[in-house]
Amino acid sequence: MKRFALALLLTSALALAAEPPIPPVPDKQPEPPFPKGADAPGVRMLVPGFTVRELPVKLTSLNNIEYAADGRLFAGGYDGRFHLLRDTDGDGLEDKVDTFSPETTANYSLGMAVKDGEPYAVLSDEVVRWRDTDGDGIPDQRETVVKGFDDPALATAPYLNHRRVDSSMAIAFGPDGALYVTMGNAGYNNAYWHDKQGHANYSPEKRRGCLLRFGADGKVEQLASGLRYIMSLQFNRRGDLFGTDQEGATWVPNGNPFDELLHLETGRHYGFPPSHPRWLPNVVDEPSVFDYAPQHESTCGFRFNGPAPGRGRFGPEWWSEDAIVTGESRGKLWRTKLAKTEAGWVARTDLFARIGLLAVDCAISPRGDLVVCCHTGLPDWGNGPKGPGRIFKISYTDRTAPQPVLAWPASETETVIAFDRALDPAYGAGLVARVKIDSGRYVAAADRLETIRPPYAVVRMQQRQPRTSVAVTGARLGPDGRSVVIETAPRTAAVNYAITIAGARDGGALDVAHDLSGIAAEWNGADGAQWSGWLPHPDFIAAREFTHGSAAHDALWHHVAAPGKLTFHGALDLWQMLIPATQPGSKLDYAPQPETVTVTFKSDALLTLEAPGAQVTRINERESRLTVASPRENQWPAFALTLATPAKALDVSFSTTRDPRPRALPLRRFLMPFAKPGAPDVLTRVIPEIAGGNWEAGHVLFTGKAICATCHQLRGEGVRVGPELSNLAQRDYASVLRDIVDPNAMINPDAVGYVVTLRDGTSVVGTRLAETEAELQIAQPGGAVAKLKKSEINKTEPMTVSLMPVGLDKAHTPEELRDLMTFLLTDPPPPAGAANEK
Repeated sequence: MKRFALALLLTSALALAAEPPIPPVPDKQPEPPFPKGADAPGVRMLVPGFTVRELPVKLTSLNNIEYAADGRLFAGGYDGRFHLLRDTDGDGLEDKVDTFSPETTANYSLGMAVKDGEPYAVLSDEVVRWRDTDGDGIPDQRETVVKGFDDPALATAPYLNHRRVDSSMAIAFGPDGALYVTMGNAGYNNAYWHDKQGHANYSPEKRRGCLLRFGADGKVEQLASGLRYIMSLQFNRRGDLFGTDQEGATWVPNGNPFDELLHLETGRHYGFPPSHPRWLPNVVDEPSVFDYAPQHESTCGFRFNGPAPGRGRFGPEWWSEDAIVTGESRGKLWRTKLAKTEAGWVARTDLFARIGLLAVDCAISPRGDLVVCCHTGLPDWGNGPKGPGRIFKISYTDRTAPQPVLAWPASETETVIAFDRALDPAYGAGLVARVKIDSGRYVAAADRLETIRPPYAVVRMQQRQPRTSVAVTGARLGPDGRSVVIETAPRTAAVNYAITIAGARDGGALDVAHDLSGIAAEWNGADGAQWSGWLPHPDFIAAREFTHGSAAHDALWHHVAAPGKLTFHGALDLWQMLIPATQPGSKLDYAPQPETVTVTFKSDALLTLEAPGAQVTRINERESRLTVASPRENQWPAFALTLATPAKALDVSFSTTRDPRPRALPLRRFLMPFAKPGAPDVLTRVIPEIAGGNWEAGHVLFTGKAICATCHQLRGEGVRVGPELSNLAQRDYASVLRDIVDPNAMINPDAVGYVVTLRDGTSVVGTRLAETEAELQIAQPGGAVAKLKKSEINKTEPMTVSLMPVGLDKAHTPEELRDLMTFLLTDPPPPAGAANEK
């Protein structure tokens, strides 16, 4: 991609201006005391062998944490402060805090890395580091490493947002010694950057939503585009770069439909904004390595597990190198195992902990403990920079406890859970009465422990969908002594299945989940030996990696080295391979062109491929291809693959007419032969509170008596001083009403107000619109823009309350409030007579 020559600002200390410029609009800043609710539960583990303790420190919410190799823990606060945490009494818990950068600021850190014992942090358009000049272990000198890499035109563009997250975000040091940084998209609600004239200004070459590389030669290279808001960048042991990106379909129906783990490669476009026949026609939307479903998980911090220099291994040996990922909006901790096939990375994810807080970042200590920092309050934004934070340390303390390796559907009526070691025979006592299985498209392990959810309509839709209990008819220990075999009523719906075994560990429950992905495998040896079972993927590299630790599968890999025949049966879901999914209930303004998909199977041994519902092309005796033109949703062509053994490799990849480059197929693309599509979602949205509401009357209120349009813009009407309201149709009734009744309860990051006091004693109140070195622009209620010379400004202070007055609901009758909410929460009714048009 395009290379940019840019002078890097390298200094020994940061020069401070007498009147520092206001950083991009900060996230909300509510003031304590905060509302007192029920105490939020801490970390609750879903697997055995771990101990959870809370650090005995009191700090405001932290955005970033990272360890130095000597065990010092650095932390970047949401309030802009930086801290050092140390364990002074040897109990394994950091108990002493040294705040080495005590000034609060809205220009807070969003990314942190530690190199050679020195913490580096990403601020707006700047990367800084701290040095310890007196050798006491506490940083005392701040230096700018690089600054001024932003595009000045974009920094003030009126069609973009200018919050803190719309500038530089995540940071990582590469094995090449270079520094890697991401930029926020800045157009979450205006994906193609349309200006008032309707011109789309977005281009993949522009410096937003991108990955930058800062070389030692003083050059900045823009490597990848299409990123939304990458919260964490990490290199794995192989030197490949990954990032966690956030869901964006609330605003753009097919823009990052899920929270993602991305493998970041030069020259790729990662789907935000997504390709569009008019606005962005010449890009390919790169799929993620893994989608964290259902929608609105908010993947934030993640780390690759050790062992690595300065980082221990968290958990059992077979957890090594897995990605540990935090889910902020619903309080989750995942472990994602990765396998690098010839065509790319494939991932398998397990949920291993639930948290009743907003899990923002994590770090792994040199001893192998996992530390998780959390914000308090409710999603999406919590209690803000001044809210109390909580920090937990999770330690692997019982290394003898059998750990679940994976669960799989062995047949229509049988499920197997494999463990990494032998189970106590007493484990099987009364087992059938202790097993509970729930099924549903949006079901996940231990959903009973989910205490927080973001207030979006699609989340409510998820909660409305059927959740069925699967009848358990039997349960026993497997013949290998390392598995649990569960018999159930037949289940064929390709949805999720969550299993709880009560009393499985120290009186607590074991929680795992599976779906109906995978393939049925059978091996028949020339000597009469046999093996049959399930595999997660036909690609040998992926299948070996994801079954490591399962005794049943260890036997298979021994067999495939002997003479015989290995046969796979399964089905393929080839719907939307390179077409981003569209949020349920949403529609695009165009029809995506269909794609033709080709799946290639290649081995070092003889193979035969059969697929009655697809075109099969035999390239040679060791390679065959399966092609489906215009795959359809929920139509899964069956296939059978026979492979002669001994065989060392089976490589599987796909390509499409959208892009001929080979890619790896995710696990969910392979389904067991008995799997059938689950029932469709019930998408009809019912809002009983607005039953009988009049949309047109609400429109009149919005632009008139309710005075909404003096500060808000919706469907192109009104003035944008406060938040733009186009996504209200994606919100739930209760959260929107709360914003009207008490706008101070949850101040939107887009709407922090400022009081600007001038040297003549006058003041201006409004939201930050744009800023240059010489001028600050403030948008005032009603739409007037005050252009203030910085030389005439005495001070600028963020407001601790919303610009919107409290209690606007009381100024309207119940009928008027119902009509206004109807206008805000629903789409315009069709024009009169439209139903009769042909």
